[in-house]
Amino acid sequence: MNEIDDRLKTALFRYGVIAPLVCRRLKPEEAREVRAEIFNQLWEYPGGQVRTVPERTVRHWLQRYRKHGFDGLFDEFRSDRGSCKTIPTELLAKAEQLRREEPSRSVSMIIRLLEKSGTDTEALRERTLARQLVNRGATKQLLKKGAGSYQRWEQLYANDLWQGDTAHGIWLRDPQDPNKSKKCKLIVFIDDASRVCTHAEFYADEQLPSLVDCFGKALLNYGRPCRLLFDNAFIYHSTTLATMCAELGIEISFCRPRAPQGKGKVERFIRTVQESFYKEAHHAGIDSLSELNARFRSWLAEEYHKKQHSALEERTPQQRWEQDIKRLSLVTQEELRRALMLRARRKVHINTATVSVDGRDYQASADLAGQELEVRWNPNYPESVELWLLGEFIEVASEYQVKPWVEPRHKPAADEPSGLPYDSSKAYMQGLLSTQPGPTLTALKADELLSCGEFVKLFAGQLERQLVQQELDRLGDFFKRFAPLRRDAVATSLARAVFVKGPELHIRYYLEQLEQSLRRR
Repeated sequence: MNEIDDRLKTALFRYGVIAPLVCRRLKPEEAREVRAEIFNQLWEYPGGQVRTVPERTVRHWLQRYRKHGFDGLFDEFRSDRGSCKTIPTELLAKAEQLRREEPSRSVSMIIRLLEKSGTDTEALRERTLARQLVNRGATKQLLKKGAGSYQRWEQLYANDLWQGDTAHGIWLRDPQDPNKSKKCKLIVFIDDASRVCTHAEFYADEQLPSLVDCFGKALLNYGRPCRLLFDNAFIYHSTTLATMCAELGIEISFCRPRAPQGKGKVERFIRTVQESFYKEAHHAGIDSLSELNARFRSWLAEEYHKKQHSALEERTPQQRWEQDIKRLSLVTQEELRRALMLRARRKVHINTATVSVDGRDYQASADLAGQELEVRWNPNYPESVELWLLGEFIEVASEYQVKPWVEPRHKPAADEPSGLPYDSSKAYMQGLLSTQPGPTLTALKADELLSCGEFVKLFAGQLERQLVQQELDRLGDFFKRFAPLRRDAVATSLARAVFVKGPELHIRYYLEQLEQSLRRR
């Protein structure tokens, strides 16, 4: 991991610590309770350490965030100092894996298992390993599985919390192969307090660009939520999504692993869609995503948002939403465009100064050629990308269009010198003048070299036949490639080839033998 990624992960960690204090609408007594929870909680730092965050440090992060925003949580660039660890990371990871594999194993048993597997355990001490396993949450108590108790809960106001999830859709005709069918994916965001579906749409996949598209549409339609709640799917733990939410001032929360009850509202919404909309959509003859989404939007507007909900005191989700409409925080188009940018590391092409993103080439400045940059782009606006270097904005690169001409480059003026004088070059050339020339090769006599006509006559005489035009062309091409040719070399090689194979073979054979003879010489 490079220094830039370390800074981003550190800033995201700090934001995750203070997010409950800067994103939620808290009363003074509620804020004190949240602060106490933050101070008492064990946090896993980006380096892997698990410990609490000091109160003074939290105040410092809050001050920097309120003054500079998310950028205030980044560290200044500095060289890595490194740290000495008592237990190697690989060894500690193996010990943790053994504990998670069977929580009832004691620390001494884990060490013996490592020894039996051929691992060097000289650096392991029982007390030290036990403390590290506690810091990593790999204790017997935390890993025990048991039935838990769940309570119903909901937020007080709209946009305090959105729950997000994905689900399988219905079978549609594959646009890439009309003879095959493919299951689409449903991506959903639902408001916790009002049960309003802020946005839901069917996509061909459930990859990050699809999630970002759905999230952006939800923000434009219903404003900015204070918090998001997801399960522990890999897509929700992406650095890109975390950065987007940090830019917009949105906190991300996750359910406990293997505990979908924590986001029961979005799970129940998906079940409603499957029991009501899916059954009819299966038999409606729908063939495309656009047609499916058009029908689904109508179903949301007429069948879901306007239907009384039992958990909302017999009000509709739309009526419950309108109750808190004055408390909503809207998102501008420009805020959304900048926040929902995807990010990736790219190296600018050394020759053309172009950078490639999603199969498109973008033209950067010539002085950026060969450098590794961070590229930020919005999939909905592919006309240009932003180039960032060391956390600083450099320029906007437009999509490169291939032209039927080459733009003129800088050329030195006629009175400019062809090159600057170097002392090293002067010394080298002066040394050449003082070197005595070596012996020259003896010049060949004119009658020892063949002309093209003599070369053809020599072949015709040795093969004892009249050559056709195709053979004459081959001989002419060969002469142009290897001239000047010595008479004795050609005659000796040709005579040897005729003696071995006779004069009736194709002209190509004799030329190949002659070429090999010339190369040996």
